[in-house]
Amino acid sequence: MTSYITLEEFRNLRPIECPSRGGINFPCAVCRECEIGAVTQTFETDMLIESTVNSVLVHLNLDVSDEFERYVLSRLKSELSRHISAVQKGDWAEGDITIMVDNVMAEDEAELRKVEWLLSYLPQNWKQMAISAKQAFGKWEAQTVKQIVFNYEKQT
Repeated sequence: MTSYITLEEFRNLRPIECPSRGGINFPCAVCRECEIGAVTQTFETDMLIESTVNSVLVHLNLDVSDEFERYVLSRLKSELSRHISAVQKGDWAEGDITIMVDNVMAEDEAELRKVEWLLSYLPQNWKQMAISAKQAFGKWEAQTVKQIVFNYEKQT
Protein backbone atom coordinates (compact mmCIF):
# COMPACT_ATOMS: atom_id res chain seq x y z
CA MET A 1 0.00 0.00 0.00
CA THR A 2 1.31 3.40 -0.95
CA SER A 3 -0.08 6.44 0.79
CA TYR A 4 1.54 9.84 1.07
CA ILE A 5 -0.04 10.52 4.42
CA THR A 6 1.06 8.52 7.42
CA LEU A 7 -1.04 7.21 10.26
CA GLU A 8 1.14 9.30 12.57
CA GLU A 9 -0.14 12.49 10.91
CA PHE A 10 -3.68 11.38 11.72
CA ARG A 11 -2.73 10.48 15.29
CA ASN A 12 -1.50 14.05 15.91
CA LEU A 13 -4.99 15.52 15.43
CA ARG A 14 -6.51 17.05 18.55
CA PRO A 15 -9.85 18.63 19.42
CA ILE A 16 -10.24 22.40 19.55
CA GLU A 17 -12.93 24.83 20.61
CA CYS A 18 -13.97 26.54 17.40
CA PRO A 19 -14.55 30.25 18.03
CA SER A 20 -16.57 30.53 14.81
CA ARG A 21 -18.94 27.69 15.71
CA GLY A 22 -19.67 28.49 19.33
CA GLY A 23 -16.92 26.47 20.96
CA ILE A 24 -17.73 23.11 19.39
CA ASN A 25 -15.03 20.93 17.87
CA PHE A 26 -15.83 21.47 14.18
CA PRO A 27 -13.37 20.20 11.50
CA CYS A 28 -11.06 23.12 10.73
CA ALA A 29 -10.26 21.67 7.31
CA VAL A 30 -13.89 22.37 6.37
CA CYS A 31 -14.54 25.57 8.36
CA ARG A 32 -11.43 27.67 7.53
CA GLU A 33 -12.80 30.75 9.29
CA CYS A 34 -10.09 31.45 11.87
CA GLU A 35 -6.38 31.31 12.60
CA ILE A 36 -6.75 28.19 14.80
CA GLY A 37 -7.65 26.11 11.78
CA ALA A 38 -4.89 27.30 9.46
CA VAL A 39 -4.54 24.84 6.62
CA THR A 40 -1.22 23.36 5.58
CA GLN A 41 -1.28 22.05 2.03
CA THR A 42 0.95 19.27 0.75
CA PHE A 43 0.90 18.37 -2.92
CA GLU A 44 1.76 14.82 -3.98
CA THR A 45 1.26 12.95 -7.21
CA ASP A 46 -2.48 13.05 -7.91
CA MET A 47 -3.20 14.06 -4.31
CA LEU A 48 -3.63 17.21 -2.24
CA ILE A 49 -3.45 16.87 1.53
CA GLU A 50 -4.92 19.68 3.63
CA SER A 51 -3.94 19.34 7.28
CA THR A 52 -5.21 21.32 10.24
CA VAL A 53 -5.04 20.96 14.01
CA ASN A 54 -8.14 18.73 14.22
CA SER A 55 -8.77 17.35 10.74
CA VAL A 56 -7.20 16.32 7.46
CA LEU A 57 -8.73 16.38 4.00
CA VAL A 58 -7.13 14.19 1.36
CA HIS A 59 -8.23 15.06 -2.17
CA LEU A 60 -7.54 12.31 -4.70
CA ASN A 61 -7.27 13.28 -8.35
CA LEU A 62 -8.26 10.20 -10.28
CA ASP A 63 -7.78 9.83 -14.02
CA VAL A 64 -11.21 10.64 -15.42
CA SER A 65 -11.26 10.25 -19.21
CA ASP A 66 -14.76 11.36 -20.15
CA GLU A 67 -18.17 12.48 -18.91
CA PHE A 68 -19.32 8.90 -18.39
CA GLU A 69 -16.42 8.27 -16.00
CA ARG A 70 -17.14 11.59 -14.25
CA TYR A 71 -20.76 10.47 -13.77
CA VAL A 72 -19.73 7.01 -12.51
CA LEU A 73 -17.25 8.56 -10.09
CA SER A 74 -19.90 10.96 -8.81
CA ARG A 75 -22.30 8.07 -8.19
CA LEU A 76 -19.56 5.97 -6.57
CA LYS A 77 -18.58 8.84 -4.28
CA SER A 78 -22.18 9.49 -3.31
CA GLU A 79 -22.83 5.86 -2.47
CA LEU A 80 -19.51 5.40 -0.65
CA SER A 81 -20.25 8.45 1.49
CA ARG A 82 -23.42 6.73 2.72
CA HIS A 83 -21.40 3.76 3.99
CA ILE A 84 -17.95 5.15 4.86
CA SER A 85 -17.99 8.26 7.04
CA ALA A 86 -14.55 9.40 5.88
CA VAL A 87 -15.71 9.77 2.25
CA GLN A 88 -17.08 13.24 1.58
CA LYS A 89 -20.16 13.47 -0.64
CA GLY A 90 -19.67 17.08 -1.69
CA ASP A 91 -17.65 18.22 -4.65
CA TRP A 92 -14.28 19.82 -3.97
CA ALA A 93 -12.42 21.73 -6.65
CA GLU A 94 -9.20 20.24 -5.26
CA GLY A 95 -9.96 16.64 -6.22
CA ASP A 96 -12.29 14.05 -7.63
CA ILE A 97 -12.89 12.28 -4.33
CA THR A 98 -12.18 13.59 -0.84
CA ILE A 99 -11.48 11.67 2.35
CA MET A 100 -11.69 13.45 5.71
CA VAL A 101 -10.28 12.30 9.02
CA ASP A 102 -11.05 14.28 12.15
CA ASN A 103 -9.57 13.95 15.62
CA VAL A 104 -12.41 11.68 16.79
CA MET A 105 -11.83 9.21 13.96
CA ALA A 106 -8.08 9.44 14.59
CA GLU A 107 -8.59 7.87 18.02
CA ASP A 108 -9.79 4.64 16.39
CA GLU A 109 -6.76 2.68 15.16
CA ALA A 110 -8.88 0.21 13.19
CA GLU A 111 -10.67 3.04 11.40
CA LEU A 112 -7.35 4.70 10.54
CA ARG A 113 -6.09 1.49 8.98
CA LYS A 114 -9.26 1.31 6.88
CA VAL A 115 -8.73 4.89 5.71
CA GLU A 116 -5.11 4.10 4.87
CA TRP A 117 -6.31 1.12 2.82
CA LEU A 118 -8.94 3.25 1.03
CA LEU A 119 -6.36 5.91 0.13
CA SER A 120 -4.32 3.21 -1.53
CA TYR A 121 -7.16 1.19 -3.06
CA LEU A 122 -9.05 3.95 -4.88
CA PRO A 123 -6.17 5.29 -7.01
CA GLN A 124 -4.91 1.79 -7.80
CA ASN A 125 -8.31 0.42 -8.82
CA TRP A 126 -10.26 3.36 -10.21
CA LYS A 127 -9.52 2.66 -13.89
CA GLN A 128 -10.67 -0.96 -13.61
CA MET A 129 -13.85 0.17 -11.83
CA ALA A 130 -14.53 2.67 -14.63
CA ILE A 131 -13.95 0.00 -17.31
CA SER A 132 -16.34 -2.36 -15.50
CA ALA A 133 -19.00 0.36 -15.40
CA LYS A 134 -18.59 1.02 -19.14
CA GLN A 135 -18.87 -2.71 -19.88
CA ALA A 136 -22.02 -3.04 -17.78
CA PHE A 137 -23.55 -0.03 -19.50
CA GLY A 138 -22.55 -1.40 -22.91
CA LYS A 139 -24.33 -4.68 -22.17
CA TRP A 140 -27.44 -2.82 -21.01
CA GLU A 141 -27.34 -0.63 -24.11
CA ALA A 142 -27.02 -3.58 -26.51
CA GLN A 143 -29.81 -5.54 -24.79
CA THR A 144 -32.14 -2.53 -24.69
CA VAL A 145 -31.57 -1.65 -28.36
CA LYS A 146 -32.14 -5.28 -29.35
CA GLN A 147 -35.42 -5.33 -27.42
CA ILE A 148 -36.62 -2.03 -28.92
CA VAL A 149 -35.68 -3.06 -32.47
CA PHE A 150 -37.42 -6.43 -32.03
CA ASN A 151 -40.63 -4.73 -30.84
CA TYR A 152 -40.32 -2.09 -33.54
CA GLU A 153 -40.12 -4.74 -36.25
CA LYS A 154 -43.25 -6.44 -34.87
CA GLN A 155 -45.30 -3.30 -35.36
CA THR A 156 -47.50 -3.05 -38.44
